Formats: sequence, C-alpha cells, structure tokens
Amino acid sequence: MRKPLAVVDIPAPDPHAALYERAATQIPSIAEKVLEAFFARSAAYRQLPHQLVDREITEAVTRNLQVFLRALREQRPPAPEELAEQVATAVRRAQQGVPLDVVLSTYHVAAHVGWEAMAAVAEPEDVPDLLATVPALLRYLSVAVPSVAASYLAEQQALHAERREAGRALVAALLTGREAEPLAERIGLELAGHHVVLAVRVEAPALADGADARLAVHGLVRRLRAELPKHALSALDHDGGTVLLPASAETIEQELADAAELVRSLHTAAGTGLIGGIAAAERREDIPTAARQAADIAELAQRLGRPPGAFFLDDVLLEYQLCRPGPGRKRLARVMDRLAEHPDLLHTLRVFINSDHNRHRTADELHLHRNTLNYRLRRVTELTGYNPADPTDIRLLSASLIVHDLRS
Repeated sequence: MRKPLAVVDIPAPDPHAALYERAATQIPSIAEKVLEAFFARSAAYRQLPHQLVDREITEAVTRNLQVFLRALREQRPPAPEELAEQVATAVRRAQQGVPLDVVLSTYHVAAHVGWEAMAAVAEPEDVPDLLATVPALLRYLSVAVPSVAASYLAEQQALHAERREAGRALVAALLTGREAEPLAERIGLELAGHHVVLAVRVEAPALADGADARLAVHGLVRRLRAELPKHALSALDHDGGTVLLPASAETIEQELADAAELVRSLHTAAGTGLIGGIAAAERREDIPTAARQAADIAELAQRLGRPPGAFFLDDVLLEYQLCRPGPGRKRLARVMDRLAEHPDLLHTLRVFINSDHNRHRTADELHLHRNTLNYRLRRVTELTGYNPADPTDIRLLSASLIVHDLRS
C-alpha cells in the first residue's frame, strides 16, 4: 500500500525574518526580472512606450512587491488603500487597450518570479520562512486580482459607453450631412468614402405574463448590437435604427450582399419581426439621401405586410414610386376611394390580383360561387370605371390598391 503523504507544517511568517529583510533589499532587481518576464510573454507590453515602461510599470511592480512584503510580515491581506495605485494602473491599462487577461497575468508572473528570486537568496535555515510566503502569496493574489479586474472592467464599460455615444453622434452627423471628421477622430476612426446604409425596423417583442418590459427591451438591443460587425457604425434602439457599413468602390457590392446577410442575423437574434431597408451611398455627402431611401424602403415593406428580411429599392420599386407625392398619385387614390364603402369588393379585388387574375383560384380562396365572384368583379367595374378582366385596367387597379394601402 502507498504510504500516506507526510503533512507539511507551514509556519506563520516571522515579521523579523532575515529572509524578508534580504528580499526587501532585492526589490529593484526583482522588479527588473519581473519586467523581463512581462516582455518575454506579452506583445501588448512590448508595444507600450519605453518611457511608460521605465517609469510607471517599474514603479507599479516595485509597489506590489513592497505591499506584499508588508502584508506578509503583518500576517494579513492587503488593505484596499494599499491597492489604490494598482487599481489606478489597471484603469490606465484599460484606457491603453491592454487586454484584461494580460493585465491579470502580470500578477501571477510577478508572484512566480518574485518567489523564485526570494528562494534564490534563501539560506538553508530560511526554508520555514520561505514556505510561509506561499499561503501569504495566494492570499495576496486572491485580494489584489479581483480588485484590479473589477476596476479594469468598470473602466472598460465606461469607455465602451463613451465610444458608443460618440459613435451615435457620428452616425447622427453623417445622416444629417454635418461635419463628422472631429467625431471620427475622437474615436480613432478614419471615415470611408462609400457606405452601405441599413435602416432597421423591429416589431415589439411579445412578452410573457409578468415579464419585465424594460429588461426585454434592453436584452433585445444587446442582442442586435452583438450581431453587428466591428466596422459598423450604428444608432440602434428597441424599435430599430440605422447602421452604416463603411465600404470602398471595390467592396461596395460585397458590402451590399453582406448587409442583406446581416439583416437575417439581426432577425434571428431579435426573435421578432425585423425588416431592413438597404441603400448605397457612393460619396459621404450622399449618406443622408441614401438613409432616407433605406428608411422609406423599410417602411414600405413593413406597411405592405412583407415578411421579415432585407429589401432593396428594386424589391419595392413600383410601390416606392407610387408613394411619391404628385397628381398621378392623387388620381390613383380616387379610384379605390370609390370602393371604400364596399369592403367585400375591395377584398375580392385584392385576392383576385394576388391570385394572378385567376378566377378559379380566387373563388376557391374566397369560398365563393363562380357567379358571385363574377358579380363582384362587375360591380368593381361599375364603381371604378376600370375592368379587372382588362390587362391595362387591372394594372391601374393594382397601382391604385397599392396607393390605398400606403395611405392606410
């Protein structure tokens, strides 16, 4: 049988241990070794300015070592005020874009290198004091790492919120034709010459009994934003908004196709009806016009009862033109006005048009006798002056019905 492992008795730290005195005198050289380990393992730290490394980071490592030794001797975890500078340093790393995993790993690298350096200066009689540093080191990390992570994440969230608001302001400037370069510089963005504009319209999500509407709305917006590509500029809310996708003359066609795919992803993420109108701006000055067109396309598709999905101008070209103001639209509207008091005739005409003018299919869908259908179509002719059986007249009746739906 395997012998049971001997229990290792780890003593409490001796505040006056000679090992800790020697380690304190070695802090500058230990800090240099810690920095060497940082740069050997992390490209993010190698990219930081030399003056920052030589001063701030060296001071931070030195301070950490000093705080640890003091807490070790006093047999306690580090106090919050002792970690204030470490927390401030973590905030600066967040602002500099150093990833959180890299920031946190430095504490473990420092612990590893620092302990090895302490072991290197330990004499045989110092072994109990060296062992005492192990639980103290773990205790230090268990307090310092969560504090640093929390401050980093809080600053990162604040930066994201600031960037999002700056992004919304940039989108608003581009959509209204105002000066956008200063806002773009604020978030470190170089504006593209071409853009694809996506106007999104979202149906209100269905809520279960007792569900919190506010939480549902926030969840919907988060899901939508999570689907956006990194290069997108957006101003999205719970009922939709606008997304700008930067492009170039060479990539504009691919960006249009990607925008349609993005609508499908947004629809899936939303879990409710979502329609996207898409238009292209070949110059930055064209963005306001393209945005209005995209919004009109999305609104048309929604009002016409089209299924969720992406729509371009060609998908609603006739309807788009018919909704433009003018005398022709007014005259077309008057045709359906004559059927306004006869909803059965209006419905019959709509089904007849949607059935490709096939009387048999129309009668079946309406559950009408063929003679009743013929009577209703004759009444449409009498009231409007246009015959649904005539190829020319039925095109006009279809256009008039579209105008009627758009007005409704």
